[in-house]
Amino acid sequence: MNFFVFVYGTLLKGLQRERALSRSQFIGQAWIQGLLYDLGSYPGLKEGGGKVFGELYSVDQATLNYLNRIEGYDSDAPENSLYIRKKITVSLAATDETLEAESYFYNRPILETKRITHGDYRAYLEEQALQQKY
Repeated sequence: MNFFVFVYGTLLKGLQRERALSRSQFIGQAWIQGLLYDLGSYPGLKEGGGKVFGELYSVDQATLNYLNRIEGYDSDAPENSLYIRKKITVSLAATDETLEAESYFYNRPILETKRITHGDYRAYLEEQALQQKY
């Protein structure tokens, strides 16, 4: 059985943890409703009315279990997890088709000042790199 998973941070193509999805099927560029935050070396997703951009994958159970470990998600004790995996509606960028998927939401308090207002982690990293250059 396969699962749709929306990723928005270090699991994106070209970023630090992309290899975790190397055996998974890339479905396409996508977006969801939510708010994205800079947590230092990775981002965090919270529920909210903004748009968060990322990628949709079809993953098998072994990969989903691996993603749970990466994200610090424990289905037996979600309240203690760093991230909580939740069902969401994902819109594919190319077609606006919507699908049900799962994604990982940050499960700790967060500073509103750390919000990535445009919701695109890859663009945010590029902006940060440019600012450090000058």
